[in-house]
Amino acid sequence: MTETTASGQRRWVVLGIVMMGTFMAILDSSIVNVALPHMMSAFGVTRDDIEWVSTAFMLATAVAMPLVGWIAGKVGHKLLYLVSLVLFTVGSLVCALAWSYDALIVARVVQAIGGGAIQPVGMAIVADMFAPEERGRALGIWGTGVMVGPAIGPTLGGYLTDWFNWRVIFSINLPFGVVTLLAGLAFMPARRGIAKQRVPFDVWGFIFLSMALIAGLLALSEGQDEGWTSTYIMTCLALTVIGFVLFLAVEASVEHPLLPLGMFKFRNFSVSMALAIFRAVGLFGGVFLLPIFLESLVGYTTIQTGLWMMPGAAAVGLTMPIAGRLADRYNAKWLVAVGTVITAVSMVMYGDLDPKSSAAVIIVPQLIRGAGLALLMAPLLTAALNAVPKHQVATASSFLNVAQRVGGSFGIAVLNSYVTNVAFKHAVRMGEQVGPQSVEFGRLAARASHLAFPDSHGVLLTGPAKGMVVASQIVHNKAMVLAFDNAFVLAGFIVLAGLPLSLMLAPNTSRRR
Repeated sequence: MTETTASGQRRWVVLGIVMMGTFMAILDSSIVNVALPHMMSAFGVTRDDIEWVSTAFMLATAVAMPLVGWIAGKVGHKLLYLVSLVLFTVGSLVCALAWSYDALIVARVVQAIGGGAIQPVGMAIVADMFAPEERGRALGIWGTGVMVGPAIGPTLGGYLTDWFNWRVIFSINLPFGVVTLLAGLAFMPARRGIAKQRVPFDVWGFIFLSMALIAGLLALSEGQDEGWTSTYIMTCLALTVIGFVLFLAVEASVEHPLLPLGMFKFRNFSVSMALAIFRAVGLFGGVFLLPIFLESLVGYTTIQTGLWMMPGAAAVGLTMPIAGRLADRYNAKWLVAVGTVITAVSMVMYGDLDPKSSAAVIIVPQLIRGAGLALLMAPLLTAALNAVPKHQVATASSFLNVAQRVGGSFGIAVLNSYVTNVAFKHAVRMGEQVGPQSVEFGRLAARASHLAFPDSHGVLLTGPAKGMVVASQIVHNKAMVLAFDNAFVLAGFIVLAGLPLSLMLAPNTSRRR
């Protein structure tokens, strides 16, 4: 056993500690959204203002992640993880006690800085604690928290907000944070990611990367509201391109870059970075599309919707450790390829989803998707981390997380815009078929003649006018259903587009290094 591989049962205890911290950090990125209206009322701010509770967290998390590799080399994995956990817990405490809107935003940034570091350094700790031939199993168990967190976050947030108040969604982190911190102090061994070195910080690389990430994520998150061709979004996109180009130029010229470009000579790391966007669409696309469909078109509450999402979360939780074991035994190429196809098929299965669909139609694709995502994620992470030298594992894990964060934001932006645009096209097409002169419109007018319209402000509507209202509602609802069905199919094909990349993964050679 190597010096950096823990022995006995301690490494499994450490895995549990890392998994708990990762789960909290991931959970907090989605648990807040359902409570935003309550926060808006509490502080008397506008909708645009309160959205910064989520936006600030997203941006600060993305900016913190690239720092993990350099800081881990300076202070070691254990200290970095524990400090990150302290920041996250303290940030949660201040969020729960926030006395003003400004205090809440500052606390969310502090929380995000800690949470943004927890996930990549946690992945690096797992890779450091387990030998290459065991990493798949360990990463599969660790990845359960990563996959389950986004699925149960909205449900838990809705439940806590409805039964208590919005502050509880933050204060619930405190006991778990304290217990995880004490367990980390007691059980985590103090080992360094690399030997003590006075490696200078790549200031300009970090500045340009942060510029690209902040501008790009802002464009993706606000493009639908602001308009993709608006001056604001076009400026953000321009800054993204400029920042990324300058970042690459700096990384190619400095002696100690934030992201050593030589890492991309390892095929499995390069392929994993490229596959991040396809994997993220499969992970976040389903979590994004299905809840909105169930709430807006079926009429479920947030908690009811969350209960419908639980089978998918359970499927991921059960299959991730199995996928990890398979990653230790078999070529990642075939596992990831199978996972890609299964995930894509599960998304396409929702192509005929309807508000009156049975429970099986809603649940079965989730179960299939859970198995596919497990096969897509655990072997891919294992192959990527086994490919790079040990002293670069922390850097590799941080940028893999950045890639997934950007890929998820891109996927959600694409699907959101697609639903809006396609719904409009479907509405126009169907509206032409239900015109005032059509037979169908006559039927609707006859059926609607006895209906009362409380929103008509005292105006007595005629039969044809009532028919027009009913026809508009029917057309709108049917157009939205078709748009979501089309978006699920599109998400499936986006995931499937990653299949050629998955077949480029090389056999694992880390055991011979």
